[in-house]
This record gives sequence, C-alpha cells and structure tokens, in this order.
Amino acid sequence: MIITASPRIASRGSFGFRTLSPTSIDRTDAAEAHGNFALAYSVAHQPGLSHFGNAQGFLTYKTVGRTACVLADPLAPGNLWEGLVDAFLANHRRVCFWQISPGMASILSERGFSVNEFGLETWLDLAKYNFAGPKRRSFRTADNRFAASGHRVAEVPMGELDPQRIDDISLAWRNTKANSKRELGFLIRPVRLTDEPGVRKFFLLDGDGQPVAFAFFDPLHEAGRVVGYLSTTRRWRTDIDPLASYFLVRRAIETFQAEGVARLHLGLMPLHGISHQAGTGDWLMHKAFSIFHSNAWIQRTFYSSQSLSKHKESYEGETRPTFCASNGRMPVLSPLYLIRACGIV
Repeated sequence: MIITASPRIASRGSFGFRTLSPTSIDRTDAAEAHGNFALAYSVAHQPGLSHFGNAQGFLTYKTVGRTACVLADPLAPGNLWEGLVDAFLANHRRVCFWQISPGMASILSERGFSVNEFGLETWLDLAKYNFAGPKRRSFRTADNRFAASGHRVAEVPMGELDPQRIDDISLAWRNTKANSKRELGFLIRPVRLTDEPGVRKFFLLDGDGQPVAFAFFDPLHEAGRVVGYLSTTRRWRTDIDPLASYFLVRRAIETFQAEGVARLHLGLMPLHGISHQAGTGDWLMHKAFSIFHSNAWIQRTFYSSQSLSKHKESYEGETRPTFCASNGRMPVLSPLYLIRACGIV
C-alpha cells in the first residue's frame, strides 16, 4: 500500500499545544466538529486516556512504560495535525500510533516513523444497503426466528432496565471469550452499562419484555451533524441463539436508514488484508502480524482476530486500510505496548 499525503494537511507550528486537563477542553464539541472517523467518540470519551493539544483540538494517548500509544487520528482541524504531531513528539520521545488514516500515516512517515498496515476498517453505505443475497442470509434467518418467537428490538433508557440483568448478560458473554477476566480497552471502548450522550443502545426483549441481548452504537459527526454510527458492543445471553447479533444490527440499520443516517461502521478487522512493500514499513512487524493472525493457538489463547474478520466480512461492506506507526528502534516491539494498552495481558 503506497501512502499519499492528505491534501487538507498543510500548516505547522506549536499553537500552544500541551497536555490537557479534563476540564480544559470540551471533548464533546471537538467530537461533533471533527469526529467523522470510526474511533472519534472513543478518542473523545474513553476513560483512562490522556489528551494533548489545545482548545481547537487534540490527540489522545495512553502511556505504557516510557512509550506513548496514540489512539487513531486527532480530533482537530486538518491544518493543525502536523503542528500537533510535532509538539507531541517534542514532549514524548518514544511514540507509536494505532488505527490511523492514510493522511496521518503520511505525516508520520515524513517524520521517520516506520509505518505498517494494521488491518481493514469496514462500513456500510446505508443509502443502498439491503438484506438480499446469499451472504446476508443470517439477517433473514435471524429476523424469522426472533420475530416468530415473540422477541422485539427497542431503544430503552438504561434507567428503565434492571441493571443486574444487563450486567449478567455482559459478564456471561465475556466469559465465553479468551480474555474473560477484564474488559478490553484502548482500541475497543470499554462497555458502559449506563446512558451516554449520543450513544444509541438497542435491546433485544423477550416475550415478557425482559432484555436478553444488547447492541450499542457510537456516533460519528461532521460539522455538528450525525453522519454515521460505529457498532461498538454486541452481547447476548449464552442460552439464546447467537443470531441475536444479526437481529439487533438489522433493526438498528433499519432505524438509521429511516433517519437518513449515511453509514454504519463495523470497525476494525485487525491484521486482516495487510500487505507489505519494501521501504514502506518494518518487515519484521509485518511478519509478526501475519503470524498472530494465522496461528491457531494464539487465536484461541489471546484474541480471535480471524473470527472477528470473518463475521464482519459477512456484512459485505466497504473497506479501507488503516495503519500503525512507530518511531522506536525496534518497531516490532510496539505491539507489546499495544497489548498492554488494550489490557489483553
């Protein structure tokens, strides 16, 4: 993949960038002005992360040891990106960036970073999306099964539900995963079982009106207007059909389509579809990514990126490559910091 510079990124300078206190910026305003990428809401609101910038915009990071792990693109006007990066590098010697766009990858490549493909982001164009075709059969099967059994999907305020029942669903689902001891973070915004401004929360209710599954969606904005959502969390009771996920997402898609929402992001397919070209990244890191993604024991023990990618491919959405970058002497070590930042180990 050849990285080309983004035409919207032009100016440099310090602009008074600094480490920000939680009260020195309005993260909601920044997300609504510049948050048109998948992780924008997480960059603005994920707890436990730090921010660097000024009142006009910022980038978000987590320090692991002596390394600053930056999450996604900045929530800032494009003409501030270069100055923001330069100021951050003046304050942090060892830095790695994760799930960044081609434009940000180009900026970092110009500054000597080793840049590698990190996987594919995928999304649905809701204006033309439908549930026909053999690969979308799961949507139709789920609709038939759950509608026939008296289930329905509804957006319900968290305050109207039994919090223990929701927590039980979440914990039971998590216990089926390799990383069952803790909620993952950083690349994945930890689930919050409370109402959150702008976040859409859909629940699958049984015939008695009790929740048995849920799906949450973070908003994406352009110039203060909602232009899409990111599917962040889908969990269900272990004793119900896992097609509950398709039933919830179908109802959410139909709701968003009726509202005129442009797209639904399904997020990252990590390490899926990555390529390597000489001179554009670290060959050893690319090899490590390939081994992680293909090794059955690693997939069972740590994180099943293969099954996640297979599920997201079933939606037949649009895709684009996303990147990671490191300025360390041994870029292949930077995934170890990512694993720590995410809470995988």
